[in-house]
Amino acid sequence: MTQFSRGIAPDLLVSQVRSTMPYLFDTAPDSELAKFPPAQILRAYLDAPTLDLSHLDYFRLCVAAHYSSCGTPVPTDVDNQIRSKLWPKNLPLETALEMANFVLSARAWDYRFVSTRFTYGARGSDREKDSIDGHLGEWFTIAAGAYCALKPYSAKDAHTKRMELFDAIRDEVNHHSEVFGSLWRAEDGLGALTASAAIAHNFGDLDRVMDMWDIDASDPLRIEYYKLGLLPFDSNRKLRYQGRLWVAGELYKEKIDGTSMAAENHRHFALRKPRCLRSRAELLVPVGPFFDDFGSRVARLLPESEAYEVATALMQGWLGLPGTVGYGRAINGITSVYPAAMPEPIAKNYRNLIAIPRDRFEAKFREHAVRLLDEIPSRA
Repeated sequence: MTQFSRGIAPDLLVSQVRSTMPYLFDTAPDSELAKFPPAQILRAYLDAPTLDLSHLDYFRLCVAAHYSSCGTPVPTDVDNQIRSKLWPKNLPLETALEMANFVLSARAWDYRFVSTRFTYGARGSDREKDSIDGHLGEWFTIAAGAYCALKPYSAKDAHTKRMELFDAIRDEVNHHSEVFGSLWRAEDGLGALTASAAIAHNFGDLDRVMDMWDIDASDPLRIEYYKLGLLPFDSNRKLRYQGRLWVAGELYKEKIDGTSMAAENHRHFALRKPRCLRSRAELLVPVGPFFDDFGSRVARLLPESEAYEVATALMQGWLGLPGTVGYGRAINGITSVYPAAMPEPIAKNYRNLIAIPRDRFEAKFREHAVRLLDEIPSRA
């Protein structure tokens, strides 16, 4: 059997996932987390490790590793593998179709087991139980990769599968639009802000994969879905998705009280140091800058010494991110439980930001977002 080029060794990949999220492997086999399909794939490999994986099995393992860990401070680095490198031109059609089927099935995974960065639709709307998350950007990337990889095959099965992938992408784009639309109509400023972070990330990822594959400008995927978060109109000046996804992209970049969703939702390198944050799923970092609950969870779930370690890492990270406020909100949450965990020394302006009550802090963002949702469409 032909051995196609691979990246990281399977055992090393699984060990990296175990390092960043040990609870994925330590939870009881009958728990909901253990039933999460990526967890099943990773745990099965750990139970019977082998280097003799088929190309399909290696792809499944890489997707499982990335999908599980991308919400942690230390995600695995296999995103380019699953988006393009594991789709070589001489891949047998049967294998390519099996990989595409796996990609299609991945869309139904419940990422909420491994993420706190999700947003529900507006309460009382028909979308209140629907959610969007940055993990769906990871799905967009592998779906677009599969779509592009199948193009060179002349077989009818390949064409049919490409159309199936295209339809699934279209359905997910519409899902994003409808969830954001429900929040906009409800004037849910905080919900719209948190949703904007996922939308900007997800469609940015989709754009990058289309660029990575150098997809032709005449391809329907590029015509319909390229730069949805950046351009409100298509080439015929028709408004795309009622302008919702573009408005979300603009909202993501807007300054509110000196910061923005774009500035607050970075890679959180400062939080890689305190390993105690890797001990349980409840300590995954949420959408910034709304970190008060995250800070209070840190304080409730960790002993005081570890909570102080996290507060210190947050303060060090904050000093390197001038103009942001999220880490200060997390420190506020920690010190509301452990007042002695306040890092020292803290400049007066930082201490003043931390001291702002949560309801007042969030009200300012909520009200500003509602005003922006009224104003941004006029720029189109």
